[in-house]
Amino acid sequence: MNVVQYARVSQEEQAAEGKASIDQQLADMQALCDRNGWSVLRVLRDCENYVATQSPKKGKVVNPSGERADRPGLLGMFDLIRTGELDAVVCWRDDRLMRHPRVAVALEDALDIGDARRNGRDKIRVFDATGTPIDRFTLSIKATIWREENRRRAERVEMGKVATLREGRWPGSYDRLGYVTTREPGKRGRLIQLAADDEVQTVREIFEWYAAGISRADIRMRLIARGTEQKGQPGRLHDWSPEVIMAILRCEGYTGEAKWTFGTGRECAIQIPPIIEPELFARVRKRISRNKVLSTRRAAGVYLLQGLLECGECRSRLSVSVKRYDYWRKSSGAVRRYEKRDPIHRYVCHTAKLHSHELHPRPYNFSGPALDWEVWRHVVDQGIKRPETIRLQILARQKQLQEQDACIEGDIAHAARKLAEVEASRAFFQRQAARGKLTEREFDARMEETEADLEYWSEELVRLRDLRDNAATVQAGLDYATELLASMRLRLSEIDQTSQELRQLPPERRNWVLRERQVIIRALCEKVIVWADKSVRIEGVLDGSEAQRFELGGS
Repeated sequence: MNVVQYARVSQEEQAAEGKASIDQQLADMQALCDRNGWSVLRVLRDCENYVATQSPKKGKVVNPSGERADRPGLLGMFDLIRTGELDAVVCWRDDRLMRHPRVAVALEDALDIGDARRNGRDKIRVFDATGTPIDRFTLSIKATIWREENRRRAERVEMGKVATLREGRWPGSYDRLGYVTTREPGKRGRLIQLAADDEVQTVREIFEWYAAGISRADIRMRLIARGTEQKGQPGRLHDWSPEVIMAILRCEGYTGEAKWTFGTGRECAIQIPPIIEPELFARVRKRISRNKVLSTRRAAGVYLLQGLLECGECRSRLSVSVKRYDYWRKSSGAVRRYEKRDPIHRYVCHTAKLHSHELHPRPYNFSGPALDWEVWRHVVDQGIKRPETIRLQILARQKQLQEQDACIEGDIAHAARKLAEVEASRAFFQRQAARGKLTEREFDARMEETEADLEYWSEELVRLRDLRDNAATVQAGLDYATELLASMRLRLSEIDQTSQELRQLPPERRNWVLRERQVIIRALCEKVIVWADKSVRIEGVLDGSEAQRFELGGS
C-alpha cells in the first residue's frame, strides 16, 4: 500500500535543535509503516514559519498552525492525494492534520478528487500512528471542536497574563535598554526594574540628543566612539543601527508605562520606573513626525524646500510640482513630447489647488528655483556667515527662558493641582449622579459650571510645560548648533555656487550640491512661510524654538 506521511508542529520553535516533537512523530509513523509493509512515497512536514498565501494574514509570516489551510507541506499532500496514486495518509494524530473546519473541507475536497481518479479501487484512507483508521467524514466535526478548544485555551492564557499584569509584573521578558527583569519566588511573571546607572543614562542621552536635532547616524557614531554596549540583538551585523535607535525613540514605555498587547487587540499596562519625562518624549515624537514629512525617499529630484514650505494665506503645506516635458504641435497637427534637459519645479499650495472653487489669494504657486535661491542666499548671508550673531540670539533666548524658569516649576505644580481639583469635583458629581443623588438636570448644571475651569487649567498646564521645555531644548541644543555652524562654514566653498554656475554643473555634481544645501537648510529652518505677495518668513530651529526669524523681500 502506497502512503504519504505528514507531520506538523504548531510553532517553529518546537522543531528547533534539541526538541523531540517532530522526530518522534516521524519515528512513530515509520514504525507503523514498517510493521505493515507499507511503501512510503513521500514524507511531508510543516515545521517552519512561512508566508501565508490565504486569508487571514495573507502575505504575512505565520506559524504552521493547524488552523491554516495553506501550509506548504499540507498543500503538497493535497497534490499527491488528487493524483489518486495514494492508498492512505498517515499522520501522528488527526489533530496534526487540522484544527479548523476550513482545513477539513479542503482535505475532503482533495480526497474526493483522488477517489474519483482511482478507477473503482478502494477509497483513500487516513490512519494515525497507532494504526487506527480515522473516519474522514467526521473530521469536520472534530476540527470545529478543536478550533473551539484553541479559542478557550487562548482565553485561559490571556486571563493568566492579565492577572499577572494586574499584580504589577510582566508575563514575559522585558529586554528594553535601561531595564532588567527579576523573578520573585512563588510569584508568576517578572518585576521590571531599572538597569545599571550607565545604561539608564545612555537611554536619556539618546532622547536628549535626538530632541536637540542630532541625527540617528550621529547618535550611532557617538555611542560607538565611547564603546557603549548594545543590549541584546544576538548575531547582529552592525552595532547601534538607525533602526535600533528608532525603536528606542518610539518606545513609550520609557515614560513609565509598559503596555502588553494581546492578539485580540486588548491592551493591559503596568507602571514601571520611568526614565524619560513625558514632555521629552513628546518632543522626540514631534521631531520623528517632522522627519517623516521631510522624507525625500520618493522624490524624483532634489528640491531644497520640500516639506518645509507653508502657505501664509491658509497655513497649508506647499507641495512640489515638476514640469518634465515640453509639447510641440507639428504642422500635421500631431503633438510630440520632448523631455526637458533640466526639469523645472514649482511649489504649489495644495489646498488652493484642490479647492479651486474657493477664494484664495493669487498666486498660490511659486517658482521653485527662484524661491530656493532666495532662501539659500539668506541662510548663508544671515546665518552661516554670521555664527556669532546667531549664537548671541540663542544665548539671549536662553537667558530669557531661564529667568522665566526660576518660578515656572511652582506655576506648573499650582496648575496641576488646580486641574486635579477640578477633575476630582467632576468625578464626585458623576458618582453622585450614578447613585441617584443628583437629577440629570443638576448633574448637567454642575458639569457645565466646571467645564470652563477644566479647559482653562488644562491649557495653562500645557502652556507652562511648553515654556519649560523650550528652556531645556535651548540648553541641550546650543553646543550642537555651534558645532553645526562651524562645519557648515568649512563646506560652504564647495556648495555656494550662483544659480548660473549651478546650471552648468554636470547633473550628478549639481544634485550633490543641492543635497548638501538641503541638509543645511533643514538643520537651520523649522519652516518657511510664503505669502501671495511673495514675502517670505523663515522660522529657525537651531535651538528648538522660534527664536530667530528673518524677513525676505520676495521670491
